[in-house]
Amino acid sequence: MQKSVLVSIFLLISVDLIKAQVDVPGDLENEYFQLLALKNQQVNHLGYGLTIDPFFDSLEWSLWDRFQSRINGTEGLTLLDLGFKTHINTAYPRGYNDGPSWRGRGLTQEVNVGLRLKKNRFSLTFLPNIFYSQNASFELAPQIKKDVSPFSYQFANKASVSYRTDWVQRYGDKAFVNFHLGQSELRYQDSIFTVGLGTQNLKLGPAKINPIILSRNAGGFPSLDLGTAQPLPLHFKNRDLGAFETKIIFGQLSESNYFDNFPENNKLFFTGMTVGYSPPFLPNLVLGFNKALYKQSKYFTPPDLAALFWVFDQGIMIDSVLTKDSFDQMASLFVDWKFEEADLRIYFEWAKNDFSGDFIRIITEPEHSRAYTLGLEKAFDLPKEKVLYFMMEHSNLVRNQSWSYRANPPYYQHILVDQGYTHQGQVLGAGIGGGSMSQFLGLSLYDQKSLLGIDFQAIRIDDDYFLEMDHGSGQKELYNRHQNEFSLGLKYQRRFQKGAIGAKMINSFYMNRYYILDNNEYNLSLNIQATYFLHQSR
Repeated sequence: MQKSVLVSIFLLISVDLIKAQVDVPGDLENEYFQLLALKNQQVNHLGYGLTIDPFFDSLEWSLWDRFQSRINGTEGLTLLDLGFKTHINTAYPRGYNDGPSWRGRGLTQEVNVGLRLKKNRFSLTFLPNIFYSQNASFELAPQIKKDVSPFSYQFANKASVSYRTDWVQRYGDKAFVNFHLGQSELRYQDSIFTVGLGTQNLKLGPAKINPIILSRNAGGFPSLDLGTAQPLPLHFKNRDLGAFETKIIFGQLSESNYFDNFPENNKLFFTGMTVGYSPPFLPNLVLGFNKALYKQSKYFTPPDLAALFWVFDQGIMIDSVLTKDSFDQMASLFVDWKFEEADLRIYFEWAKNDFSGDFIRIITEPEHSRAYTLGLEKAFDLPKEKVLYFMMEHSNLVRNQSWSYRANPPYYQHILVDQGYTHQGQVLGAGIGGGSMSQFLGLSLYDQKSLLGIDFQAIRIDDDYFLEMDHGSGQKELYNRHQNEFSLGLKYQRRFQKGAIGAKMINSFYMNRYYILDNNEYNLSLNIQATYFLHQSR
């Protein structure tokens, strides 16, 4: 009887086995989505990136046939491809921009499987992330902070004030299995407006490796987003004023189980926005603004829903005199310029982590609390339908020297929000973390069936803490104790009629781990991915 009911329900739903493009964090295809955005005009949003984007479902240019399918007008049920990942870290946890999955030391097994149901202007995507982590032991940082778990980050500090941040080193001392809703959402979308409720990973700003305000480094948090469905043209008296796009986000962040023992601060209220504008005389230039605010949910009041535009917070008492609003906030300006004929994009994001104060301080110290990312990507068309893709990106989140005489917390840390800018133990902004600097170079060769690539990354980790350490009297010890990681990666993917298989191997050398001179580690990070196509392209 139960089987008959299930079969009847299934037959009432039209099943269309056509590819729905979902950019799952951590997939080898992530870079290919970047290449598609570079080569196709219609998939470019003005200031943000989605993992579930209907504009990727119909493309003018694509090397891989499965990315040329159309589902935008397709009604009914779409089955998503079945993805498997096996990840191994030999010495210490390592993983960036991989969403809800946490790649600890040892073995991590990950599965992504789901479906998408569409009816008129409504769509439901269910694509959870399920992973097993061996979570093998490794040498943790010395426990400097007695008020947080030894599994939490120990180097969040400032000379006069002790900061904390819920940035997990290791999720306990046992293996575990985790279920996360992943790239799941319920959405309404027409040609102008969209609103969605779910946990998909949203990215703000043009950066590919280290978005400062919101990245895909942590798992997606429960959120409601609303805004324009695509860039909208602006006109006044038949005059073209360009185009704009905007999105506003409300969400809830959660503390991990490895931070502190105070349940009253386990939840955070989040709100963020992005606005992008493209002028009529340079239609491929985007000028934009991003902003994010967060506070402990126990201080939430209904006026906080308007905090993006005005903070009505009455403040909380810090001492007998000083009060301060309970929000931490960040904002950034960005420029994203695409040269369509040259298949070239350059971008720049400049962020602020603190209020600038009065006008004199703004004009005399514009560098106070700044961070920035600048990058470039270029595609070269080669014979025999091959494409060479190059990208480079530099990010700097190290505090300027004004911190020594003006209050300026490190990025993603705040005196009133103990967890910092994190969700379930992972940083929501740039994956390298506050106080860090990164240089990334990548080169990939694509043809109709495969990907072959190499990349290099150098990270200097948390200089903000390093500059406040008691380094001792020896100058050699001082300049030799930066934490640096140098990584060389190789990747390959081959696509077949019924699936794809690929791997990425990253060799990393970590110098002076935990700021201990000559405490060096070598890590091999091996990621093997397999995808089974539940349908055939047509």
